[in-house]
Amino acid sequence: MIERRHFIKSAAAAGFTSALLIGRASAQVARPVAKGVYAAPGLSFSALFLADRAGLWEKNGVTADLKQVQGGPLTMVALTNREAIFGGVASTDPVVGWSKGIKTLAVGAFTGALAMQFTARKDWMSKVGVSPGSSLADKLKALKGARIGASTIGGGPAQYTRYLARTAGLDPERDMKILAVGFGAARMAALRTNQVDMTCGDAPEADQVELEGFGELFLNCPHEVPIFKEFPYTVVLVTPEVANDQPDLVRRVAQTLGQANDMFATRFGETVDILKKQFSTVPAKAMELALERDRDAYPRGCRMTPAMWENNIKVAVDTKMIAEPLPTQEGVLWTNKFLA
Repeated sequence: MIERRHFIKSAAAAGFTSALLIGRASAQVARPVAKGVYAAPGLSFSALFLADRAGLWEKNGVTADLKQVQGGPLTMVALTNREAIFGGVASTDPVVGWSKGIKTLAVGAFTGALAMQFTARKDWMSKVGVSPGSSLADKLKALKGARIGASTIGGGPAQYTRYLARTAGLDPERDMKILAVGFGAARMAALRTNQVDMTCGDAPEADQVELEGFGELFLNCPHEVPIFKEFPYTVVLVTPEVANDQPDLVRRVAQTLGQANDMFATRFGETVDILKKQFSTVPAKAMELALERDRDAYPRGCRMTPAMWENNIKVAVDTKMIAEPLPTQEGVLWTNKFLA
């Protein structure tokens, strides 16, 4: 009798456990999947990696299916073809898209300053007579005749480089040469082997180069260029159709990424540790230096401001990326309505 009662209790417990497991499995199956693509592997998209490793997607009841593609144009194609729900791109991509009739909506900013940096070879700086301590005006004049390595010749960093050259009275098509040398490691290799004089890209490349000793951080845009201090460098995009048809899913995505960005202000030590693991091939010291220097470039909650977009559109017009200004008020190109 004792054995039978024990068996019944065990069976009941097993049944309860099975039901619990089935319930959990059902909850996982029921969780909406948000397919996302992003244009580059750098720190500009830190919120994606923080949300994943800190469990924020699950906390907000969504499963993220993320994929990196090569550059903004492919990200835009994935969005417009509905191969992805959201995309991470440089803000040049939606601006140029709008001017061509391709409508998207920015629902958050990964970075709220233009977190782009130029890393220069020491021998080149010595030859042209500039240094990291030179004035902004002298640094921009030194672009004349320079070979500048970028991921692509048409992407955001290359376009912003052309803008900076024009502010110094240079013709970016004649007075300097922008070369497509690839992302990250490939860009640093081009600098190391003297294929280019400087590179434009994301942190922590300059810090890695400085540790190796052949170059230095030459120009840090969000700290040295006034118009780039409030600027939506990289943004979270959806199509208007997705925003209208799946507002709850868009809200979950935007708020998850906003919570990830908040970690820079509220859990900075943990943020550094997570990003060290995410970018395990980057020297830990380089990662620490880069994040400490640029932590204020990640806006709380991924929130945007009209001033960010006014600066963005001004640069886009000045660089002739677009022929006419676009609306900068909230609700057209961008919105905070999906954020907490």
